[in-house]
Amino acid sequence: MNAGYVRLSRDDDKRNYVSIENQKLIINQYASDHGMVIDRWYEDDGVSGYIFDRPRFRQMMADLDKDIDTVYVKDFSRLGRHNAKVLLLLDEFQERGKHLIVIDDNYDSFDSSDDTIGIKTWFNERYVKDTSKKIKRAIGARQKEGTLMTKPPFGYCRDTKDKSIIKIVPQEAEFIKMVYDLYISGSGYRKIANYLTDQGIPTPSMVQREREIEEGRISKKKVATIWSDSMVKELLDNDFYIGTFRLRKRARNTVHGKDKRVPKEEQCIFEDHHPAIIDKATFSLVQELKEKRNRTNYRGSRGEWIGSEIPNPFGSCLFCKDCGSRLTPIKRQTSSRERKYYICTTYNTKGRRYCEKAHLIEENDLMEDVLNYIKLCREALCEVISTYDMRDFEAEKKTLAEKRQDLQEEIQNRKNQLKVLLTQKIKDLSIASENEDLIHETYDSMQKDLLAQIHGLEMQEKELNETTIETPDVKDKLRNALDVVDKIIAGGTLDRRDIELLIERIDVDKEGMPEITLKYGLSDLINYSPADEMNRRENTVIALAMKLIIEDERGYTSAKYLSEHITALGFKKTKQSILPYINLMKELGILEDTDNPLKPYNVVRTKEELAVLMHQYLPDLPVQMTSEQLSDKYLHYRDGDRWYAADGF
Repeated sequence: MNAGYVRLSRDDDKRNYVSIENQKLIINQYASDHGMVIDRWYEDDGVSGYIFDRPRFRQMMADLDKDIDTVYVKDFSRLGRHNAKVLLLLDEFQERGKHLIVIDDNYDSFDSSDDTIGIKTWFNERYVKDTSKKIKRAIGARQKEGTLMTKPPFGYCRDTKDKSIIKIVPQEAEFIKMVYDLYISGSGYRKIANYLTDQGIPTPSMVQREREIEEGRISKKKVATIWSDSMVKELLDNDFYIGTFRLRKRARNTVHGKDKRVPKEEQCIFEDHHPAIIDKATFSLVQELKEKRNRTNYRGSRGEWIGSEIPNPFGSCLFCKDCGSRLTPIKRQTSSRERKYYICTTYNTKGRRYCEKAHLIEENDLMEDVLNYIKLCREALCEVISTYDMRDFEAEKKTLAEKRQDLQEEIQNRKNQLKVLLTQKIKDLSIASENEDLIHETYDSMQKDLLAQIHGLEMQEKELNETTIETPDVKDKLRNALDVVDKIIAGGTLDRRDIELLIERIDVDKEGMPEITLKYGLSDLINYSPADEMNRRENTVIALAMKLIIEDERGYTSAKYLSEHITALGFKKTKQSILPYINLMKELGILEDTDNPLKPYNVVRTKEELAVLMHQYLPDLPVQMTSEQLSDKYLHYRDGDRWYAADGF
């Protein structure tokens, strides 16, 4: 059986004599002149000659083992434009005893005396390579100029009248902003993807299909109807959304070879090229969060989605000071309300054998401490911004080197611990083989923890190795931080975005006292201790209780009276939370219980005795100061060059 093979591709210059119809005409004419008829045609249209994995070409080669005896082609370039592969193909025809006739090149496999075949096939390969170079040069020139037309991503479209103009699609832009807000609020890729799907938000491929239908085009690409992790990640990775246009992100070294990623410094980058959907500060924050969560094995917020509630505002920066593990949120129901706490993950899951204390801290208390701390940093932040250009960068580099050295030593220590652990496991198994399952379970858990710690430290080392000191970038971040601080002071509230932008980490000790570290070295400029602040506040409440008892002319007091008056003076207390202070008054011999519920506590000291006792207990407090003056001194006063206003600031 005789077969004809024809091929046309984008490599060809589209002249009529290489068209599919013309190739068939030439082959039919040649076969007719030699008394032959073409019984079957194999046709590859739109496939490059540099590629030999062509559908109909593969089928033809397979049919050589069935019923095909002779193959006719117009010229060698129709078989392919890869010199070595074409020569191997000719050898294959001869080895299989099949007849190949190449008409224009006057080649017959049964009479292979032509010594110029190698030159002809080499020339065909040079043709496609030269064409590829010309195309690459043309594209490269347009890339460097930023005039290359590419398909804009989800959220953008090209203007119908002027294709060089990129416009924002408002509804899609809102979806993109939602993704960024959800990620900053603590949600991971999977949770965001599920949320978008549940809300019926169309995927990028669905939007693209709708546009193609509107334009009267038909695409064979598959359409994803469900959001995936990778789609969300792509939106968060793409700096196109801040107005940056990148070209030459991928390149290939050979014709039809595999694309390889081009390093960022070698790409063609055009900043502020088109309207931005996401501001640069938000985009920068998201990139920091991604690196941070990767280092600490962060898995995003869990639990049900409740409107705009933030599941865990301290998610990626709250740690146990002793074991280094993350603090996890828990809820506890008290008689009055549900309270939210943070507890050491190790203690909560494995018990005190692995971490001695719970390191428990209530969210409201932690939020108050962080708010107080951040408010104090404003003056220091202004000073840092104004003097940043004069900082000693060599010292900064030295600090980075020291941190890198510390991390390397810490990694090696963990690896040494791992070796010791494995050695001990083997010893224990040899001694107590009857407890094999228990030994395996115990040591495997410890080994897993060590490996996780090693991985986290190695990720930190990797980030340090990639760290560069860039003054403009850091200064912009400091200005963003100052804007956030001003917003916090004005509103008196703190959200997840603020925490991630300003706070490096918070370590909670055994007593539940937080040690706060701000970014950009601001903590070194601020003298503030949550423990000292709590003691000062507690002493003030004790002094207020004593003052109220002295000022009360009735000779008795109650939890209701003290809680209401202390709350009115600026320190929120309930009848329940005032009881520890009443117990202290009883221990000091100031109050005693009665059987009368209307007069529950009698005052058993005179005003003079109370004044002496108060001076002994709080020697720095002026005796003549009233309760209003006392609370005002705590809440509103000047100390040195700082004026304190509202909650101690």
